[in-house]
Amino acid sequence: MKAETLLQLFNSIKTLNETETKDFLQIVREKRLNKGDYWIREGKTNNEIAFLFEGYLRKYFDKEGIELTDYFYFENDFCAELPSIIGKYKPTSNIVAMTSTELLTFDYNELMTLCNNSLTLGYIYRTILEQTFLRFYKRSSSFVLQTSKERYDELLRNFPQVMQKSTQYHIASYLGISPQHLSRLRAEK
Repeated sequence: MKAETLLQLFNSIKTLNETETKDFLQIVREKRLNKGDYWIREGKTNNEIAFLFEGYLRKYFDKEGIELTDYFYFENDFCAELPSIIGKYKPTSNIVAMTSTELLTFDYNELMTLCNNSLTLGYIYRTILEQTFLRFYKRSSSFVLQTSKERYDELLRNFPQVMQKSTQYHIASYLGISPQHLSRLRAEK
């Protein structure tokens, strides 16, 4: 069962009892995306959180017809447009399947109901949310504190699969550099 992977992750943070496990499994749905399918579309409400069981997603912003890559999501990662869910506005980004992708999804509001009734689920949610916040804070601060080479080296260390699965254009966009600059950085390695 695919949900077992997600439950193992939850239980590694804090162990769910039988009732909490059963209640959570009732809100989980399986979803399959083909390459090119959108998980989240700019301007279209999506109140779900996804856990990537298999595959690869790319988050990007469309600025005047230019795709600016913001993040790559791989197996065992959570993916949502939480700012739009929490802020109750339509997403400003797109998240697209770059390969055939399998997701486990659950509605944010249903999860919040479970979290309000379970201290354990509430703790797990907060822990994952804090880890996600730190990840995005580190990414945004890297543009102030690091050179493009340092950002590239960090990407290689933390997400080596990006280099095998993503295009040079998307990687360069993620790093905030031109594809030519990325080629020079790669040649230095």
